[in-house]
Amino acid sequence: MSSEVSLDGQERPNFLRRAGKGCLKAACSQIGLVILVIIYVLLGAVLFEYLESGPEVVKRSAIQRSRDECLKELWAITG
Repeated sequence: MSSEVSLDGQERPNFLRRAGKGCLKAACSQIGLVILVIIYVLLGAVLFEYLESGPEVVKRSAIQRSRDECLKELWAITG
């Protein structure tokens, strides 16, 4: 199943092998490498945001509640 035989009797690579060679050739070119680096950086940024966003959201909401309470107290004192 890894290769097919054409009408003239010669073996030819199947679709997956040809696609793999094409992807490898594109990845080894300069443009391909730039695209791979860009994808790697973007995926890293998304993963970092996903992993680190939980504690940050908790901290920000606690700070916002503290500010709101302080503002209410100041308005009560001045009002």
